[in-house]
Amino acid sequence: MRLALAVLTGVILLAGPAAAANWKLLTFPDMGFGIESPVPLVKGTGVYQAAVAGRIPTITYTGELDNIRYKVTIIDVSKRPAEALNLFEEMEAVTELQGKVIGNDSMGIEPGKLRQYGREVVLQAKDGSLRRIGLMYSKGRIYQAEGTVLPGGDKESIYPERFADSIIFDLDPKRREERCADPNNFKTPDGK
Repeated sequence: MRLALAVLTGVILLAGPAAAANWKLLTFPDMGFGIESPVPLVKGTGVYQAAVAGRIPTITYTGELDNIRYKVTIIDVSKRPAEALNLFEEMEAVTELQGKVIGNDSMGIEPGKLRQYGREVVLQAKDGSLRRIGLMYSKGRIYQAEGTVLPGGDKESIYPERFADSIIFDLDPKRREERCADPNNFKTPDGK
């Protein structure tokens, strides 16, 4: 009986933090994206300082839970199509200067023909935080989805990765479900 009680108590204690996060898909049709988050995201504004293009207004969505900050920054470059690639590359380079880069890899979202690629940077920031940043471009906007484990937070948490990797641009749930159900949308270019 005591053993069963001890095991049950252990399971409850271990499940506590995981159960506390109630992840939901949040959609922002006016900004053309959706993202999974364990907390509501509050809309704000900011400014991105580009080396070549100067100051560019941004829209931000931010939330925080258990020493992890969840943030999406959107830069509208639709009126500057000739600069979009340079701004994207510059954003990646500037991000890498903000700490020690632990990883920099390609990231892909959306299965099938709607698959989009971007960059995912993981870095140990100068303030001691651990940042996972997904950079994507879609329809005239650069999106930076960032999960940051703040100093004192659990650096082993998978939540920053889950957040940064969950951004989507197809907001039609029926179409997404159909694409995800089709095994052909998960084949490699060589057909495997």
